[in-house]
Amino acid sequence: MNRIHILTDDVRNKIAAGEVIERPASVVKELVENSIDAGATAITVAVENGGKDSIQVSDNGCGMSADDALLSLERHATSKIKTVGDIIHIGTLGFRGEALPSIASVSKLTLITRTAAMDVATQIDIDFGRLEGVTQASSNPGTNITVRGLFKALPARRKFLRSAQAELRHILKYIHYQAVLYPGIGFKLFVDGSQRLSFVATDNKQDRMGEVFGAGFFSDDLIPVQAESDGYVLDGYIFGLEDRSDKLSDMQYTFINGRYIQDKTIKHSIKSAYEPFILKTRAWQKGSTPPYVLFLSIPAEQIDVNVHPAKQEVRFREQQKVHSFVFLTLTEALKTYEYEKYASAREKFHHGAQVHQATSAEQSIFRSAVDVPRFGEYKKEFGNLYQEELFPAEPPAARKVEVPVVDHDKRERDSQLEISDDLPNESFQYRLLLRNEEDYINPWQLHNTYIFIQVEDGLVVIDQHAAHERIIYEKLLQRTQGAPPVRQKLIIPLVIDIPPIIAAEIRDLVEQNLELLEKTGFVLKKFSGDSLVIEEIPAELDDWQGGKIFIEILKELETELETNTDFRDSLAKSIACKAAIKAGKKLTRKEMLNLINQLFACQMPYFCPHGRPLILKMTLGEFEKKFKRQL
Repeated sequence: MNRIHILTDDVRNKIAAGEVIERPASVVKELVENSIDAGATAITVAVENGGKDSIQVSDNGCGMSADDALLSLERHATSKIKTVGDIIHIGTLGFRGEALPSIASVSKLTLITRTAAMDVATQIDIDFGRLEGVTQASSNPGTNITVRGLFKALPARRKFLRSAQAELRHILKYIHYQAVLYPGIGFKLFVDGSQRLSFVATDNKQDRMGEVFGAGFFSDDLIPVQAESDGYVLDGYIFGLEDRSDKLSDMQYTFINGRYIQDKTIKHSIKSAYEPFILKTRAWQKGSTPPYVLFLSIPAEQIDVNVHPAKQEVRFREQQKVHSFVFLTLTEALKTYEYEKYASAREKFHHGAQVHQATSAEQSIFRSAVDVPRFGEYKKEFGNLYQEELFPAEPPAARKVEVPVVDHDKRERDSQLEISDDLPNESFQYRLLLRNEEDYINPWQLHNTYIFIQVEDGLVVIDQHAAHERIIYEKLLQRTQGAPPVRQKLIIPLVIDIPPIIAAEIRDLVEQNLELLEKTGFVLKKFSGDSLVIEEIPAELDDWQGGKIFIEILKELETELETNTDFRDSLAKSIACKAAIKAGKKLTRKEMLNLINQLFACQMPYFCPHGRPLILKMTLGEFEKKFKRQL
């Protein structure tokens, strides 16, 4: 039996490092927050190879004396709390005294610091937890910390780091969070020697938000939020219910007492506030929560920020009170928004064609206010109807699974049978694609989203957006492999300003892949800074939205690249997602037939580019079983 013993300082530091330092972005977070606590008004971050090779954070804060600098590298050494009571009233970002010793134990760290009263700076060098020397150096007042070779002495930890681009993405997001939170601080970020971000200090939070999110942020469908109750303060912006094709679900930011926090209580309160409005109007991407940027201030004694070593979680003393405060504030803001949209729609409908057509949200809100019978009123009357799930997720094991093949005449070919493991082998034979359009009997749409087709022995349902996405995706891939691009030339070339929140990450990728973009249909030229000139666009982009759709493609591309490093594939998926017809769009019979025929000319007509099924089939036999016509 092993005897109990005390762990060495080296082991303890590495355990702490495992809790606090997860990746290069964790190092940047801890050092930048120390700079903010030190009263810095200018913070510069420089990284190499996504932070895996080098991270440097310098500031113009108060600095430290030589004695304090040495103490700061000891575990649980801090100037921010002295007694247990101080923990309850934490007003700083860092206070546990674990960050610097944890970082120093898993890297080569050089700390140079000087107070305004000192003539020379103090330099401390540490090599993976071992003190190498303390010397004097020349430096401006403030602190400069350089971290090299993160986890190089711990190969098991280093192998969990992702690519330089992926690690840089986390650093960029963190700098954006802090830039929004602290507009009075100037932030700069250098990546491999080149400046990527530069936010000038300002007294106006809106100026900083416009700088981070783009000039068009405040012209969007925004709802300002402002409320205060019993020391609780909530302000910021939530998005309205206008229909949109862009994917902004990743822009859901909650800042609590000066920290970016993802809290389940807050998320639930926001979702609960939106839910009745979204359900009533059937708005906003089939029920997903719209974007928001909210700043919540809670009395220090009502929140515990000491529940996680990296301070990524918080605990509320009165959780229900926080939930109710956020829920009621957002509900009131959405009620006001709804009333204004209703009034606007009523005015537009009253004047007919004399004014612009009502927006999607205005139409939905106006219709929802009209008193018409609802299905719910007859729910009891029809409650005893047989309502077994019409399309089960998985067919019963005993039932023969019939899946349509691309072409009846070629169903024996291996190239069709080996498209996917989920597709049938030669024992499954069913002809879906009919030879003549007349053989399709009255294709029609359900909720302008799903196309229903009567076929030889049953019914086929196609998701129109996913189907069109698959068609465009395969066309774009063919173009990247040599097929001629199909483009439309803009009458006037358009200058696009890429929002800073995505420009820092996407800019280099765009510049490195201009030729590939041209093959897909985009003819671009570098203008200046984060601006691009667009001369031609893919023919599939019917709704160009004055160039806004290109920004949405870049946002989608950013999301795709998080899980797919193949730029060609990610680009094709991103463009296809934005160019495809949307759910809710009414199609003519000719448009439906054209979509169906193009779909079954695809190599993989059964799934969208992201792998979701886009076809459901139900045979007459299955219908008869549902209605108990046969066993």
